[in-house]
Amino acid sequence: MTDTDATIKVKVSANKMRAIATYIPPRGEGEKLMPEDVISTLESMSITTGIKPDTIRHICDSKKPMHSVIVADGVSPQVGEKAKIEMYVKIERGPIAMERDNGSVDYYDLGEICSASAGQELYRKIPPTVGSAGKDIYGNEIPGLLGKDRKIVLGTGTKIDESDPNLVRAVHNGEVLVKNSIVHITDVHKIPGDVDFSTGNVKFRGSVKIGGSVKSGFEVIAEGTVEIRGNVEDARVISESDVIIQGGCAGTGDGVVKAKRDVIVKFVENQRIEADRDIIINGESFHATLLAGRSVIAKGKKGTIVGGVCEAKYSVETDYLGSVACPPTVIKLGIDPKLTEKIQKVESEIEGTQKTLEKIEKSVHFLYRQKIDSDGELSTDKQVLLEKLEHARKTLPDKLETLNMEKKNLSKERRDFDKVYATADKAVFPKVHVYFGNQSITVDDNLGPSKFKLVESEVVRLSQ
Repeated sequence: MTDTDATIKVKVSANKMRAIATYIPPRGEGEKLMPEDVISTLESMSITTGIKPDTIRHICDSKKPMHSVIVADGVSPQVGEKAKIEMYVKIERGPIAMERDNGSVDYYDLGEICSASAGQELYRKIPPTVGSAGKDIYGNEIPGLLGKDRKIVLGTGTKIDESDPNLVRAVHNGEVLVKNSIVHITDVHKIPGDVDFSTGNVKFRGSVKIGGSVKSGFEVIAEGTVEIRGNVEDARVISESDVIIQGGCAGTGDGVVKAKRDVIVKFVENQRIEADRDIIINGESFHATLLAGRSVIAKGKKGTIVGGVCEAKYSVETDYLGSVACPPTVIKLGIDPKLTEKIQKVESEIEGTQKTLEKIEKSVHFLYRQKIDSDGELSTDKQVLLEKLEHARKTLPDKLETLNMEKKNLSKERRDFDKVYATADKAVFPKVHVYFGNQSITVDDNLGPSKFKLVESEVVRLSQ
């Protein structure tokens, strides 16, 4: 047998990331390869990175040929983190009953609907990062790899920030919804069924559409229009726009419906309705409080206003005023309910100021008597109090004068009755009281179609 020395042949992969060896062991009395010999061979090839000493020792100790053995392995570049979305709004809402300060649980309040205002930041795309660099077996650096990117897909009511291409903002006020992983802003919050313990109270910056009814004790507050397919049952419904109720508004007297514009409802019973513009009832109103900034209109198959109080600035229009049961029915015209509130507030301030002034007068007189009894001397505390009371006594009359002037001006605003009227197209029943400011008329008999107006400071009834 011919003696031959051990040999090793090294090939470098095309991407320069691996040195791959083929080892032939010695034969007979041939010389073995030493690990340092192999390393020297690699170094002579300028291979400096990722050399595997343990593998090389294993090769050198082998008595059998070895093929495709990796003796140097470069460092692979790493892939960076993929792009992420950082949300600035909380999407999920309840149903979690809110705990009150006293530890009890409010099952009516399940937290606010996730909503955003125009221009509000919704989310930001955090761009992908570049991974750590690698090295080939020659020590050359290989740049790290960029993580997976993701494209921003804009949903309805969203936009890219003008100065930041990764920031998404809301175009308008509305509810934040996620559909198919896309964020949308909708200005209409839809509830398919009732507003009850399953939904909790509803508070929303846009409009609200309710497929069922608003149950007793719950409230709906919206900046937009509120549309209710069912009824409002002793509940609170407040809108900065219109309230449209396809059913009725009824209960034991605890319900309130308020609108900055119009309220449209099928019927009302024992509830309070307020509208800055018109209240339109497509049927009957029983023992309700109706306050309209313009007109109350109750017409239709059973257009009736029976019992309760109805106030309007310009007109009350219905088919029937009162009923055969003759409950007291009060109609007040030429009165802006908000103006009335202002006047009542000013009157309350006037009354309070007058009482305060009377108390101050008594206190001042009492302190002066004490001063006289004490040879013109008062304690420091009482002297300071006297000075404060004297200052208030001088300034309060000016405040009273201002308040009285404000009351006078407000009262002038509600004296224009030229275009104010109340009509009943079919009948008026006894105990209907119609007021134009301080002037009034009371109906004592059954009357046919009627129109009530103020003529020369007297309320008169004109037959239709």
